[in-house]
Amino acid sequence: MTVYIAVVLFSMSTWMDVVGVWIEMPLLVTTLPEGWSLPSYLAIIIQLANIGPAVYAIIRKFQQGTGKTTSNKERYTRRLDTEVVLTLVIIITAAANVFLLSFLWQITSPIAGRTRSVAMLTQMVPTALTSCMTSLIFLPYMARFPSSYISAFYVGQGFSGLVPALIGLIQGAGSPPHCLWNSTQITNDTLDNITQEMTVDEMINTTGRVVVQSQKPLFSVQIFFFCLTALFLVSLAAFCCLNFTKWGRSAMIFHALVTDMILDETHRQTGEPDTSGIHKTSLSNIDLQKHQMCHLVDANNETVESAEIQTEQTKSGNCDELMEKLDNGIGALQAPDAKETSVETQNRVFIWLLIVIGVVNALSNGLLPSTESYTCLPYGYLVYTLAVRLSSVAASVASLSSMFLPRASVKVVSILALLGLIIATFHMVLAFQSPNPVLRGYLLGDIIVVSQTE
Repeated sequence: MTVYIAVVLFSMSTWMDVVGVWIEMPLLVTTLPEGWSLPSYLAIIIQLANIGPAVYAIIRKFQQGTGKTTSNKERYTRRLDTEVVLTLVIIITAAANVFLLSFLWQITSPIAGRTRSVAMLTQMVPTALTSCMTSLIFLPYMARFPSSYISAFYVGQGFSGLVPALIGLIQGAGSPPHCLWNSTQITNDTLDNITQEMTVDEMINTTGRVVVQSQKPLFSVQIFFFCLTALFLVSLAAFCCLNFTKWGRSAMIFHALVTDMILDETHRQTGEPDTSGIHKTSLSNIDLQKHQMCHLVDANNETVESAEIQTEQTKSGNCDELMEKLDNGIGALQAPDAKETSVETQNRVFIWLLIVIGVVNALSNGLLPSTESYTCLPYGYLVYTLAVRLSSVAASVASLSSMFLPRASVKVVSILALLGLIIATFHMVLAFQSPNPVLRGYLLGDIIVVSQTE
């Protein structure tokens, strides 16, 4: 249970910085010079950050192609060490970026005759890059643990949006500055102060004074970013506990596999039959364990000390032998299933799902967030705030619910994608009608807008 909680806290750092900035968007658009266009600028930066994972994948592929002369053990040891280092770099960098944003987010500079939020836009580059790299680095690291801990990883990934959204709801909506007209009127021989909202023409034709009022949130943007920094430090501590403590490393898959290798070698040298209960792994874990085989002995210090009778040559031989057996076993076990399944049907379903994933990601990560201010702000500041923060809550809850629901069929996925496409079309229609969309100023319109953004 302790390892499960540590995995949840560790994986909570996946998209927490980007989601946190987006949750503060209602406060940022009323302060920074980009105004309603700020989400569009940030969406472009976040999408360009996906170049980082693509470059990393190409580099890894190139290294695998040129590393044929090295032994399996050296190659996989180098890979596992790289995953640990990159994970530490990602979490520390994300925490530092959020901490710096808490001080720098309001800094602006003139560029080409216009004032720009240089600090915010610049800091979003490493922030988005670290978030985009998490899936490519964190998931391979989770392959060290049994498959039962994958659910904990996705729970933590859901919390990366849920926890900042809840903090944002506690923070409150606040309101942008607005002008009120304070005038004096004689009523029944008494002077009454009247404060009301008036147009500019009414202010010109009347005497009085303008009062600027605004409702402040419960705490500032800086305090919100401080909270995110603290959460990143919690994730960093959880990762260190998983990777560098005895109870964290004992939960990894190779802890049991090292014992199996030692027992196999002992029985082989003594000629005794193996009657002990050897740890069995399911077929679903074989792919996860395969790339860890060559790092088994060196990764666990206690096991190495208890197996000093093995030489380095014997360990390398056992590693190659086990990998060869796994390859043969997987081919033998998967061959009947491959024959029964139509390859053509599989390819069509695969291509269709790729198209669905591409469309859904283009809408949810690009088009809709960048136009959300134009869709929601005409209905009021409170509507925009609720739409942004409740959408993060809804997305996190939806990702968590997928663990408890049965696996959906391709038909269900297609229907849900079609429904999402219809809602996205309505969203874009409202954005095109901005600043005077349909049902503006009506409670029904406010409810519809908040509901469709979720």
